[in-house]
Amino acid sequence: MISKNPFYISGRKKFEAQDFEGALADYTKAIEQEEDPFLYSERGVVYYHLNDLAMSLKDMDYAATLEPENPYRYSSRAYIKDAMGDIKGGIADYERAVQLDPDDSIAYNNLGLLQEKLGYKEKAKRNFDRADSLEGIDKMIGEIRKEEKEKADKEKRSQVEVKATKVDSSSRKTLSTWALLRNTFTTETGFKEYLAFIKNGFKSRK
Repeated sequence: MISKNPFYISGRKKFEAQDFEGALADYTKAIEQEEDPFLYSERGVVYYHLNDLAMSLKDMDYAATLEPENPYRYSSRAYIKDAMGDIKGGIADYERAVQLDPDDSIAYNNLGLLQEKLGYKEKAKRNFDRADSLEGIDKMIGEIRKEEKEKADKEKRSQVEVKATKVDSSSRKTLSTWALLRNTFTTETGFKEYLAFIKNGFKSRK
């Protein structure tokens, strides 16, 4: 869960602006206020961008200690371990990540990449195939959801069109009047049109 801590929010803005030193200072203040695994993980990413891999790994380690059942804690730490040259450690973390979340196609792909580095071609291929399969399922689900949304939008538009055809002339006059009233106090022209509308209305009653 993304932190609502004000220091994290300001630090995130600095991070996006690539002010990593500023982000580090803000994230540290946020951590001083609350011991949140998310904050430690985010600060670990900042340390990575500052090329301080030892401190990055330390924060990732602590985040995993605080939240041992979160697969992301292991996949993010695996990335740091790989950057430090600890390929076997990275593999172990990616394996733990997919164990906790068997549907994480990215973790399977990254696991295969590290296995490939060590020459485990068969294992790597199995994980690449698994990643491709999951990505295919994700794409199919996305297309189904898109079709469902388009169908729902079309039905909604049809309902609006049907209702519009049932509006009688008096209702249209009311709607037109309301549209005029909305502009009365926002523009000089609207005010003049409203006065003319009132004047004509009185004339028609005589």
